[in-house]
Amino acid sequence: MVTIKRTLIAVVILIILVLSYIIIKEESHERLFSQVKSKVYPSYTYLNNPHYQARNEFFAADSFQKNIVMLGNSHTGRINWNDLLNREDIANRGIGSDITEGFMNRLNSVINLHPKICFIEGGVNDIAKEIPSEVTINNLNRIIDTLVYHRITPVLMVVTLVANNYPRSRIFNKKVKELNIGINQIAADKHIAIIDLNPILSDGENLKRKYAESGGIHFTKTAYLVWRDEVLKILNHEKI
Repeated sequence: MVTIKRTLIAVVILIILVLSYIIIKEESHERLFSQVKSKVYPSYTYLNNPHYQARNEFFAADSFQKNIVMLGNSHTGRINWNDLLNREDIANRGIGSDITEGFMNRLNSVINLHPKICFIEGGVNDIAKEIPSEVTINNLNRIIDTLVYHRITPVLMVVTLVANNYPRSRIFNKKVKELNIGINQIAADKHIAIIDLNPILSDGENLKRKYAESGGIHFTKTAYLVWRDEVLKILNHEKI
């Protein structure tokens, strides 16, 4: 009888140990999966942007042909490009706070205009939303390939540094520089033009205060004049 009791106790202990092992393994697997998922599939998407849907619907209503499209985020969206370049054939496709995933999912609002050229300015919000740089680079590659397929000349722009009064500017600008390596590589691999405002607007570490609005990230009118000159160089080269 004592032997049977000991055997039963041993079996119960064994069962408890096995169940404990299974639970620990499942929890470990779940933590690992969660980490991988957050790295590959960022929790923030373009649909989290409250401005996105309304602006995209507005763009969809504009079907008049344009020779030039400026695709981007608030940097692009905050200026009237027709006034800046003294033209009437430019479509502004800038949405404040938009990320490159958002660009990719609204390319029809570019393609439907049958433009000759599209300037692409993005990536800063990807950094702000902690989207992995490989995801941003993949999005930009897909955007460029789609434009080329539709015979639209793409022009890339590297991410401009933020001013030193921007929150955690040193860390942020380190990420900007890292992302820009990938953006420059895209331009080199695909043999497309690229605009880099950092040599003029920054001191190599931060956006110069005279080119930055109070928040440290958006451009002043003087900065837009510098950007305009770089766009004009490319338009003249492309004879557009």
